[in-house]
Amino acid sequence: MGGSFFGLGLLSGRFVFPSHPSAVLWLPGGLSLAFLLRSPRQDWPALLAAVFLAEFTSVLMHGIGAPVGTAALWGLGNVLRTLVGAWLISRFVGTSVRLSRSWEVAGLFLFGGVASPIASATLGVLGAMLWMGPSSSVSHWVAWWLSDGLGTLLVAPLLLTWTPAAFQPKRLHRLIELGVTLAVTALAANFIFGHPEPEGIRASLAYASFPFVLWGALRLGPLGAASTSAVVATLALWHTLHHQGPFGALGAPPQQEEFSLQLFLALLGLTALTLAAVASERRRTEQLQQLLVEAGAVLAASMESRGTLPRVARLMVPRACTGFAVWLETKSGLLERVAQAGWSADREALLRGHLPPLPTTSRRWRTEDSTVVLAPLRIRGSVRGALVFMKDERAVCEGRMDLALAEDLAHRCGMALESARLFMEAQEAIEARNEFIAIAAHELRTPLTALTLRMRSLDALLQRERASHEVREKLRATFRQIVRLTQLIERLLDVGRITTGRLELHREQVDVNGLVEQLVESFAEEASRAGSELRIKGDMGLMAWWDRGRIEQALANLLANALKFGMGHPIEVLVTRQGPWVRIAVRDEGIGIAPEALERIFERFERAVSSRRYGGLGLGLFLTRQIAESHGGTIHVESTPGTGATFVLQLPVGQQPQAEQEAARPHG
Repeated sequence: MGGSFFGLGLLSGRFVFPSHPSAVLWLPGGLSLAFLLRSPRQDWPALLAAVFLAEFTSVLMHGIGAPVGTAALWGLGNVLRTLVGAWLISRFVGTSVRLSRSWEVAGLFLFGGVASPIASATLGVLGAMLWMGPSSSVSHWVAWWLSDGLGTLLVAPLLLTWTPAAFQPKRLHRLIELGVTLAVTALAANFIFGHPEPEGIRASLAYASFPFVLWGALRLGPLGAASTSAVVATLALWHTLHHQGPFGALGAPPQQEEFSLQLFLALLGLTALTLAAVASERRRTEQLQQLLVEAGAVLAASMESRGTLPRVARLMVPRACTGFAVWLETKSGLLERVAQAGWSADREALLRGHLPPLPTTSRRWRTEDSTVVLAPLRIRGSVRGALVFMKDERAVCEGRMDLALAEDLAHRCGMALESARLFMEAQEAIEARNEFIAIAAHELRTPLTALTLRMRSLDALLQRERASHEVREKLRATFRQIVRLTQLIERLLDVGRITTGRLELHREQVDVNGLVEQLVESFAEEASRAGSELRIKGDMGLMAWWDRGRIEQALANLLANALKFGMGHPIEVLVTRQGPWVRIAVRDEGIGIAPEALERIFERFERAVSSRRYGGLGLGLFLTRQIAESHGGTIHVESTPGTGATFVLQLPVGQQPQAEQEAARPHG
């Protein structure tokens, strides 16, 4: 750094107005401050020593005849300015200054451009008095102070924003845009400040360069603001020293020209950096909001928190922080880290004394080079975990945004964990219900089977004994109720099989017309009691590979519903072939179905009408849809209230199972 400081010092010596011992713009001031802000504290003594030696040597080698005492005072002034500015910024702004936040620009201006040059200006004027004797020390002090402050405002932002990240290949298009912007700005500034006929040009013309600088700030952020400001400052200084442009044509004393130029450059740089920081903060806020939306989508994508929380951690790092972790309390009361990204033992050590125990409120604290945010994770109103953000920087003024982000994310994680808990409890309740249904159904099926056999034996006995018609009719009614109860039990068992994925299909070649005719015939007696005529229409000779028993069950459900809700009206079954599909439609002219219930009735235990009037468990259509979908088909209903309903079962013809094909092949 000493060599760079020495070189910039020589360059700054070219920016001197007559009768002033200081330059208009002291470039090394911004260089040394940026170096200290980018370096660890342990390197500061060596860097400050390099600053002192570079200034001390340059004064003695400049050939201006300055005494050793003056050189020492000027060197010490540069050291104090750099040290005070770097310490104040690190203490009250942060350790990672990128000028992308408004308080960083304010800190650079107040601590680097206003406060720290007081020391260098004071020692600089004392050194000049030691060398040249008493003079207009106040005006010299102000010029010196402005020179050092202006160097900080124009040079330090360049070094703080031109980082290796700006030259990554993925940002090539931004660099191209920056190059074009700088070229256009340079052409405009050269025209404004290098006008060949300065007479009559007013100082206000200099502000015509503002739009180019502000464009760079809005489009390219702090990098564009610092770069375009430096281009305009360089050309303004050069042409003003050659008595060109708005400030070189004032016709005023050199001191007034110098002062006007310094104020203009300070206003230019500060305005550009502030605008860029405000725009960057807005983009940052939008990015964090988008990040929260993405985190919410990840949390909502699955009820398995062990999988979603690590994905959220990977989403946060590095977009929101450099270290992230989530702890949850186990049933035994211990804390378990369930998600992490960018985590290490060193980060874990920063939590000692803070976690455990679990926090009841959000906290934020700073270490020498890190910022830590700890937020409680609440489930059902009580703290059941904690969420940690860590940044490898000592950001002093960003606390409110960090806390808001951590608390919002902790709230979302807590709701996701609560939803997962409720989902697991619901799943356990469903499993318990299904297990109960299966056990109860099995227990009921055994005595029903025995009762069915006894009823058949009794029917045969009554036929042999030639019992009266009334007795036999009562027996048949009892038998029908037993069959109905058996069907209900089988449906409950099928629901359990479907829920557990154990609904198996045994495909065979089925004569579709024969199956439909046989099924309709089995409902003839029931249709007669309901006063409904059953009709069959459609294509003949249709064959398909289905599970015959399951398709019979599905069609039986549709016919039973048609007879129940279309009592007293004809019922039509239409069978047709449509390419590789068989379409079976069951149409009635009953009460119909309300539009809002057309999809709902296919769900488990759902009904379109009151169960008190029509009875049933609401399982028939659910099982029918499951059977259709297990065959690769579909079912839907077309209905208008008061005009009946048409249930359409569409099934693929299917193919012969592979095992049967191999068994049917001739063996030689």
